[in-house]
Amino acid sequence: MKIIILAGGKGTRLWPMSRKTSPKQFLKLNNKTLFKKTLERCLLLEKPENIFVSTNKDYSFLVQKEFKNANLIIEPFSKNTGPAILYALKKLNLKNNELVLVCPSDHFITPDSEFVKSINKAKEIAKSNHIVTFGIKP
Repeated sequence: MKIIILAGGKGTRLWPMSRKTSPKQFLKLNNKTLFKKTLERCLLLEKPENIFVSTNKDYSFLVQKEFKNANLIIEPFSKNTGPAILYALKKLNLKNNELVLVCPSDHFITPDSEFVKSINKAKEIAKSNHIVTFGIKP
């Protein structure tokens, strides 16, 4: 499985905590950024070489600060979630029927064990040629 972490958003809805130079995925919450927490969850599922971070050139240094030798996919321009996912998928050399997990980097998810359990369940469903999406009640 390949994992794409989306980390290119500006996080403008969390203003004034979040700024263009410090979007919400790079704000610290309990001594770790939301991006770092997302990365740690993803590392419970896959090796670093199977984890890719989609971001823009302005945030690439923030990604590399927390994920040394990150597999970066630099978006040519910011156009929201859908285009970022499509661009990342085009950049990956996916094998036939290879599973892909797309994770936003600005969500607080706990506990990690439930996340892993849910993803493993989703992988089984996806192997039957289904698309699986996750959501929560607001």
